[in-house]
Amino acid sequence: MVSTTFENLNEDKKDKITAALLKEFSTHPLSGSKVSRIVEGSGIARGAFYKYFTDLTDAYDYIYKIAIKNVHADFSHDPNVHYTPKDYMKSVSNFVNQAGDSDYYNLIRMHVTTNEALLEHLKREQFSEITLKAHLDANTWANAVLTHETIKLALIYPESKDEILKRYFDALTILDAQEMS
Repeated sequence: MVSTTFENLNEDKKDKITAALLKEFSTHPLSGSKVSRIVEGSGIARGAFYKYFTDLTDAYDYIYKIAIKNVHADFSHDPNVHYTPKDYMKSVSNFVNQAGDSDYYNLIRMHVTTNEALLEHLKREQFSEITLKAHLDANTWANAVLTHETIKLALIYPESKDEILKRYFDALTILDAQEMS
């Protein structure tokens, strides 16, 4: 967990460190990341890095949470509203396009292609609200899982984005028809 010392830094210094983390983890998998590149890129001492973060995984966790929060900012879902497959499709399509245009795209892509398997605790934390809550009905749970998998595939295979989104829409249409019958 990020230290309070880091949280209390002035914004300029915090921004430099955050930018160095983003660069490192967007271009190198966590297993190949180096503190030396981060401290060089941010202009801090190696000892300061360890004062702010426990280790590279802690630093990765920090920047990945920022990325997910940033990219999810406009992706909301009201559980009291019945969304049609077209509503979901529009939201997911907008999200994928925003993620593709985001400063965090390469980080998120590196995460889903390489780091996700190494960091099972992040995955559990990220999806726990969706996949582990027993109060979700089967249709809502299936929609949530399909949505996350669609986003993941569209980021990994941007050249097949339209095909992936169409398959997503088709699957949601089937689920919606079953729910309505």
